[in-house]
Amino acid sequence: MKSCLFVIISVIFFPITSCIDSKNKKDDSSLGPETFYTVSINQDYKLSIPKFMTGTTGLNEEASLQYQSLLKEAYLLVIDEPKAGFEEVYRDLNQYDDDLSIMQNYRDARIKILSRTTEINRKTKPEFLKINGLDAETMELDANIEGVANEISYFLTFIEGDDRVYMIMAWTLKNKKIEHKKTFKTIAESFELVD
Repeated sequence: MKSCLFVIISVIFFPITSCIDSKNKKDDSSLGPETFYTVSINQDYKLSIPKFMTGTTGLNEEASLQYQSLLKEAYLLVIDEPKAGFEEVYRDLNQYDDDLSIMQNYRDARIKILSRTTEINRKTKPEFLKINGLDAETMELDANIEGVANEISYFLTFIEGDDRVYMIMAWTLKNKKIEHKKTFKTIAESFELVD
């Protein structure tokens, strides 16, 4: 798990550093529902993906879903783990907090891993919400990464399923944050378990 986000960080920033001028770019907030399509992953969950993103395998080898748009500087992945396995590992490491839910422990673990490879400049407080009946939390981070001139904005959503915990991570350059915010929110809120 520790190497998971390191791989994300190291592999994705080659395309991110090719910063495209965002002036006169269409804001994603104008996208309608017809600009998304639904993908189903491993008969486990489904998610709406914007048509401007294409599937990839180069963002993170442990991700169950990976999409990107080099042109729009938008990246998306989902990492999921069995709840029991995650809890067991973190209890063995004495890093599991019984005062928090398993989803909150997962959130804290993922933020800690991310902070090892980035300098987090700003993060919002986690906001609780329900996504298709599932407990979820969402938050945003702005961070610097060594060797990358531009600040990166992350949109993180953590979801607790029946047997698994999920992290939806979407990111872009900070100067494109407003352009992609609504799209990233639409993606996260489309998450649904497959019956």
